[in-house]
Amino acid sequence: MKSIAIGVIGAGLIGRKHLAKLAGRADYDLVGIADVNADRVAADHPGIPVFADCQKLLDEARPEAVIIASPNQLHAEQGIACARRGVHILIEKPVTDTVETAASLTAEVRKAGIQSLVGHHRRHHQQVRTLKAALGEKRIGDVVGVSAIWATHKPAAYFETAPWRAQAGGGPILINLIHEIDFLRFTIGEIVAVQAAASNRQRGFAVEDTAAALIEFDSGALGTFFISDSAVSPWTSEQGLGEAPEFPFSGESNYRFLGRSGSIEFPALVQWTQAGGAQDWNKPIEARRIHAASIDPYVAQLDHFRDIIRGQAQSLQPVEDGARSLIATLAVAEAAASGQRVDLRHRYDALAPTGEAF
Repeated sequence: MKSIAIGVIGAGLIGRKHLAKLAGRADYDLVGIADVNADRVAADHPGIPVFADCQKLLDEARPEAVIIASPNQLHAEQGIACARRGVHILIEKPVTDTVETAASLTAEVRKAGIQSLVGHHRRHHQQVRTLKAALGEKRIGDVVGVSAIWATHKPAAYFETAPWRAQAGGGPILINLIHEIDFLRFTIGEIVAVQAAASNRQRGFAVEDTAAALIEFDSGALGTFFISDSAVSPWTSEQGLGEAPEFPFSGESNYRFLGRSGSIEFPALVQWTQAGGAQDWNKPIEARRIHAASIDPYVAQLDHFRDIIRGQAQSLQPVEDGARSLIATLAVAEAAASGQRVDLRHRYDALAPTGEAF
C-alpha cells in the first residue's frame, strides 16, 4: 500500500526517538520536521525539509499525519492546527497541559473527523496486553484491588539542568504518575475518585518528592500507589520492563493485581492461584509464569497508528481517552493539596459529546 506522508513536530528527546523509529520504514515517508532549533535539526537530518514553524510544515510539506512531540503547553495549539487541516495526529503524553485545552483539542478532533492516538506507549507493550487479557478473562476472578510502587532516586543533575522540575508541576505526580494512571485505566478500568497525600521533606523543594494515592475504580476495585523520586529501589515500571536503556533493568515487579481467586505480579507476569480454584487461606498457593514476548512499544505504536489511519483498526487511545488520564492525574495533585476526596465522574462529562455523560 502507499506509504503515509508523515511529519514530526518537536525534535527533542522523545521526538528524536520517534525519528529513529521512523527511519527505514516502508509504510511511512518522512516529509518534514518542525523544531525551533531548525538549523541543528537540519544538520542531523540531511535531505529532510526542516521548518522552524509547525504551520509551515503543515502548509508546505503537506503531511497526511503528524507526530506531535513538542513541549506539553504547545500540544493543544498544534493539534488543533492539524485537525483543521485534516491531518491525523499521534500526540505525545500528556495529551495537553490543562483540562481546558484537552477539551478544546478533543472538540476540534471530533469536528474534523481525523484519527488521533495519544502516545502512552506502555499500552503497546506485549506484557501489558497480556496482563489486560488475563484480567479480562478473569484468570484471577474479579479484580479486588491493586498495590503499586514507583520509586527511584533522581540525581541532582536532573534538577540542575532543568530548574523548573523543582517547582510546582515538576514533581513525580505530574511527570511520572501519569504513565501509571493511564496503565491502570487501561488494565483495570475507569478511575472515578482519588484521595492523596504528598510530602517534600526529602528534597525541600517547592514541589513534592513523595506521594501516596488511594484510587477508586468504577468496578468497585481499590488501588494504592506510592510514588517517590527520592528513594532508591528496583521497583519502577521502566526498570521492571527494561523499556529504556537509561533505566537499568531489574526485572522486578512493582505491581500486584489482586482478585477473588488469585493474583498477578507485573511486569514479571507471575500468577498466584490455589489448586482447583480454591478461595481458602488454609490451602496452599502456587505460582506460574505467563509468557509474553518482548517487543519495542514505540515500533508497535507506529504500526497501530498506520492501521488506524488506513481504517484497519480503532484507535487504542484517541485524544478524549488521553484527556481522561490527564484529568485523573491532575486530580491526585489536587487531592494531595486539599486533603479532600476528588470525584471525577462530572469532570469526564466535559469531554463527552453533547447529550452524553460518564
